[in-house]
Amino acid sequence: MVAPLKPNTYRVEVSGWDASENFFVEKTALTWSGDSPKQVTLKSSLREGCVLFVRLIQSPAMSAAAPVAYQAVQVEPPAQPSREGFTRVSLLRLRPSTNGRPANLFDGSGSQAA
Repeated sequence: MVAPLKPNTYRVEVSGWDASENFFVEKTALTWSGDSPKQVTLKSSLREGCVLFVRLIQSPAMSAAAPVAYQAVQVEPPAQPSREGFTRVSLLRLRPSTNGRPANLFDGSGSQAA
């Protein structure tokens, strides 16, 4: 039996390309409360600024959730682990560009810089 999650914690599947440019998929927990950034803890080594796709894992009775794009804005490497050998990653949701140009991933807002 799976242990119940803490409040403001959600089961998710995270996918993307790690620091060695290898594609990965991991199941983990996403924590989020109020104004604090969303965070996940992963086995994969990541670089700040990389794009990750996060999909909520729902009960089988519910329809599958679509993945949502996020940018890793802070990466706490395993040298300072949240758990032995795991990387803690703070996430910023990326938004589609509304002006027809690609969004600037590195302006910190996930939208086109002015």
